[in-house]
Amino acid sequence: MKLVISILIFSFLNVDAQTHAEEHYEYDRLHKTMKGYYNRGLYHKAVLYPDSLKSNKYVDATSYYFFARIYSLSNEFDKTLFNLEKAVKGGITKTQIEQMYDLDGFRESNMHILYESNYDKWHEEYLVAEQGLILDSIYYRELDSMNILFTKLGRELWVKIIKDSVIYSTDSVGRYVARIREDSLFYEMTTLIIKNGFPTKKRIGEIFYKVSRNVRHQMPDDYDVENKDWFTIKAMIFAEMKTGKLKPFYYALIEDRIELNKNKVQKFGTIPYNLKFKNPEELNIRRKAVGLCSIQLEMWSEARELPKSLKEVNFK
Repeated sequence: MKLVISILIFSFLNVDAQTHAEEHYEYDRLHKTMKGYYNRGLYHKAVLYPDSLKSNKYVDATSYYFFARIYSLSNEFDKTLFNLEKAVKGGITKTQIEQMYDLDGFRESNMHILYESNYDKWHEEYLVAEQGLILDSIYYRELDSMNILFTKLGRELWVKIIKDSVIYSTDSVGRYVARIREDSLFYEMTTLIIKNGFPTKKRIGEIFYKVSRNVRHQMPDDYDVENKDWFTIKAMIFAEMKTGKLKPFYYALIEDRIELNKNKVQKFGTIPYNLKFKNPEELNIRRKAVGLCSIQLEMWSEARELPKSLKEVNFK
């Protein structure tokens, strides 16, 4: 019965959305396997997996950069060069590459000469592609101004805590005042989202990540997620998930944050602390339905043991 209920939870996913989830599950499973071997220094095992992700749409510049690093550590410098080219064309910069010690072996190889001679050309391709993007400039500016205010409020609170030697407390005067201002700004942001539609990376560019973080982390503690406004935003999020503009686990991130804000337990295990879960025996079913690998692999990839809350669980 519980299994049926768990499946019904995701009935909002249409065929296309479920396909996105399946493809991201495969990406997450293989990427976390590579990461686990990388964290253990088993680079010869990590390099067995990139080829399996060749046609996966979730492989991005950061993925190629990671592939390049593990190939370098395995002394496969031709493949390092191949993946660095894709990474640079996707936006990884020379500064990032120069500061990465995983690439020390590659820098001593002849292949590095080819990288140096081609970097500007590859980077130019990225710049041209970026210039071709048509962003919603008005929406961008409105959201970015809110991002700046959220950051400013956070800094003001942190300075006050240090100055007054106050340990973080939800009932401190400084925290109370700052939270009221943050809550007011959150309501302004959600009003703007309802008016303009949920902002995706394709629509507002890189500030999407800041906006997304604010949606999750700045939600008022007593926010009623069943109220009319949030119900509208939730529908917008699901619509974008179905088109693939938001990753299939996007709402799972928000839902876990909501649960923790209410001193409840996570449903999907997307937050790496307070690792207690609702119906833990079905946790991996829920995770797979939104495109995430098993919690065992998630913990293993970070070289961490399963939390006590899961050690005795028989997963379905």
